[in-house]
Amino acid sequence: MGKTRNLPFFIFLTGAAVFVPPQDQVQKIPRHDAAAVVKLVPVRVLDLAGKPVTGLKKEDFILYDNQERKTITEFEVHGLADVGPALRKIETALGTTPIPELSRKYFLLLDIQGSDVNGTANAKKAAQAFVDTKLLPGDEVAVLYYAPMTGLNVVEYLTADKNKIKKAIERARENTVDVGGRPGLPQSGPVPKEVVIMRAETEGPARSVDETGAVSISTHGAVRGNVDAGASISSSAPGLNIFGRSGPDFQSNISELAKALSYVPGTKNIIFFSARSVPKEIGRAFAASNTPVFVINTQNWIIRGGVKQKFLWTEHPLKEFAQATGGQYFADVIDVKTIADEIQSLSGHYYVLGYYVSEQWDGQLHRIRVEVNRPESKVLVQEGFYNPKPFSQWTDIEKKLQLYDLAFTDRPASQDVLEIPMQALFVHDAKGSNGLVLMKIPIDVKTGIPPGKAELFTFIFNKDSRAVQAVRGEINVAALVQKTFYPYATASLKPGVYELRFVARDMTTGQAVLGNSELTIPEPDPSGVSFFSPLVLVRGDEPLYIQMSLPKRESQRSSLINFYPLLPKEATPLVKNLGAKDKTLLAVLPAEFPSGPAPTVTLDFRLKGKNSGEEFPLETKILDSKRSGTTRSVLVLEIDLPDLAPGDYALEIAVTGEKPKIRALTRTDLIKR
Repeated sequence: MGKTRNLPFFIFLTGAAVFVPPQDQVQKIPRHDAAAVVKLVPVRVLDLAGKPVTGLKKEDFILYDNQERKTITEFEVHGLADVGPALRKIETALGTTPIPELSRKYFLLLDIQGSDVNGTANAKKAAQAFVDTKLLPGDEVAVLYYAPMTGLNVVEYLTADKNKIKKAIERARENTVDVGGRPGLPQSGPVPKEVVIMRAETEGPARSVDETGAVSISTHGAVRGNVDAGASISSSAPGLNIFGRSGPDFQSNISELAKALSYVPGTKNIIFFSARSVPKEIGRAFAASNTPVFVINTQNWIIRGGVKQKFLWTEHPLKEFAQATGGQYFADVIDVKTIADEIQSLSGHYYVLGYYVSEQWDGQLHRIRVEVNRPESKVLVQEGFYNPKPFSQWTDIEKKLQLYDLAFTDRPASQDVLEIPMQALFVHDAKGSNGLVLMKIPIDVKTGIPPGKAELFTFIFNKDSRAVQAVRGEINVAALVQKTFYPYATASLKPGVYELRFVARDMTTGQAVLGNSELTIPEPDPSGVSFFSPLVLVRGDEPLYIQMSLPKRESQRSSLINFYPLLPKEATPLVKNLGAKDKTLLAVLPAEFPSGPAPTVTLDFRLKGKNSGEEFPLETKILDSKRSGTTRSVLVLEIDLPDLAPGDYALEIAVTGEKPKIRALTRTDLIKR
């Protein structure tokens, strides 16, 4: 291991020029050729009692696409792992062994406006009980609620993390901050992660950038070619308002939700807690998106003589609504076990029929009809589906739902999305920021995003899944000469652990890349000494950094050079991934000390295998060191690496000193491909 001893710190601040790229260049809309693909259609079959019909075979089904009978080429029977011995015996005899269900999607929808206080409390208990007892590995849950002032809200999008789901159920309430349609995020405190997806207030007139608090993305680095001041890069808090309703109208909101769910792939179910009447026509919209709704009536009392008494609404308009969706109605919200058992059974047994379809990129509708050779049975199947269409022809709902899927789900439904390296750094600057997230994006159709106009999003969530920062920006990637660019965002964060998400999406093709990371902001050291995350680089071409920041005024914005002075000009950030030819690293290591004489410290460099724990020797030397004023210092170091096998590594820098007493450890993760 390498050691560097007795280092007085110095610092020298350098400036950074601000540029904007040229005007948009013409980009061709991608051509999609027709292809024969297998369309998979989930089908539920119920008997007269509303129970799943099991034991059916492929020959028992007839499928029509636009009134044309199709040959069913694929057939699957999906069932829960805990089916009874009698059912297993029947299915084994028929040769239709159930496939264990691994990927159901549940949308828990709590109607705060349509329930009283006791009803909402009971709804949360029933939802928690279902999560605790019935979720299987791979099941994903989203938590939504409807409130009179904010409309329909998303607290947590699809996730398999039970702790996140249970916290989201508890947080579902009226006082949500709207980050969905407003360009600026409040700066007085954390913004809840739950996003108002139906605007409750009336839309006002369009406002200017200054009035809305929108900010610009500034760039610094090597921008070669013509520079046109008219092609600015604008940024604001991202608009995650999915449906953009102009007023709190429950029926309109819930109808839009039904339409949006038709774009969500997989097996979907809604568990809806409410006491209001919902027309069965809306139920048919959920049936069209192949999303059964299990409705639990939250009002299980009547008033007699001024006293509330238990009363079950066995007949209620909600029952017709549930049946129209292919779901089921439950009259007693208190009976949590029956609710959980029935929903588990109904959502866990279904068939999947597959047939070949010529997939044209024209967005045309295919109407589906399925019949079953079983008397007195009811078939539940989506009414149809649409051919794919170019991203430029997507509706706002489709585009925003894809963004939500990319930014907030554990496993995005978009199968072709690329993951990019993302580095989270704990580092102070003189303006109060202490967090920085850096991404590396290739400009390439296969490995990054294609040349063209792109939108960039950064999100920072605290341990309670509440957003403390969200920024959106646009950039014309086609105007950049470089083959790679490095967007970054800064933040002022309290001590704690944070989750960071980044999405970049081409605005013509919809091709997207995403990154995620964690950032820990430690409590201040009592000694007043802080060694921050090193920025690790490799020698190469001069990089292009793209800054994404919230402050409106340029003077309030922290750039990369404020965090990492002495940034080498011809060196590119490593951003975790070590290339095969990367044998020498550069590291910019900032530090902060109490005022007074420069301390004497010892730096101990270690490279460890994250899985094996093996340590590797390092050769290090100082290339530059500066000190600014009496407190801030920076080192530029060169680190020679040994030959490394592919794997995950941690570069650690241990710092010790006696006057003042210093014990610090900073680290950065490296991945050798």
